[in-house]
Amino acid sequence: MQSFCISLTLVALALGLGSASAATLPTSDAPSVFSSDPRSGPTSGDDDLGGLQFNPVTPPAPIALSEGSNEVTPCSLGSPELNECIRGLIQAFAPKLKYQGVPEYNMGAIDPYFYKRGIFRYTNDGIQGGLLIKNMEIYGISQLQVNSVAANFTENGFIIKLGVELPQLKAGGHFKADVKFGGLRLVPKGPFNITIDNVKATILTDGHIEQLPSGQQRLSLHRLNANVNIGDAKVVANGIFSDRNLNAMILNLVNENLPEITRVGIPATREQWAPILIAHINEFFAKVPIEKFLV
Repeated sequence: MQSFCISLTLVALALGLGSASAATLPTSDAPSVFSSDPRSGPTSGDDDLGGLQFNPVTPPAPIALSEGSNEVTPCSLGSPELNECIRGLIQAFAPKLKYQGVPEYNMGAIDPYFYKRGIFRYTNDGIQGGLLIKNMEIYGISQLQVNSVAANFTENGFIIKLGVELPQLKAGGHFKADVKFGGLRLVPKGPFNITIDNVKATILTDGHIEQLPSGQQRLSLHRLNANVNIGDAKVVANGIFSDRNLNAMILNLVNENLPEITRVGIPATREQWAPILIAHINEFFAKVPIEKFLV
């Protein structure tokens, strides 16, 4: 389950594009707008993640990029069309981040996205375990479709809520686990592949913009929360059990329940995946001149 959650939450790397494209003004190290409890987000108004709405995808704003080039028309904080402008920037740049990225803005490729190594631990209801994921490649992030953007900027920081869809994500790599429940211990390992269709997510993130000595600005996210729904999904993994029939039976059980596993598992494991994801997003934007995207 943990590997599945990590591949899904890396979808939000693309959401970092939305956060970065929008953020330009605030530069202080003010406290996060999120609750002190890392499992909860802001509790007021539209910043609550409850009651998700997934609206149909609408055409991207035509104001983001000059046609036929990567030249940016910046979004203005004072514009009543700010949210739509930000959405247009995300929508315009996401497909360009496949294979080559956008070197003129120091944006590296995120499709495929390579995740070298991570260890995740889980303890709950009598189950203890650890999972090592390594050499995982994720395909499909550049197909991001942005449904909605709600951005709020203050003197001390920003908060952005994004509604997105992805038609399909594919991931593959290697895993090794050590799981104990009751008197049983399992130590499976081997290759795995995941295919996920129709991902719908609402992402809530906050942060500030850091002023660099060079005069440039860079994005710094503080926290991130995600509510994710999926359509069809399939996991293929060898090595859960040495017996091939038992291995297939367990995989069938997992695949039948993946939507529910995702719905419950992503929030339950947020304390583990969110810091990793934030670090990846901040690393991606470390050299991106955010001042070119928002004025």
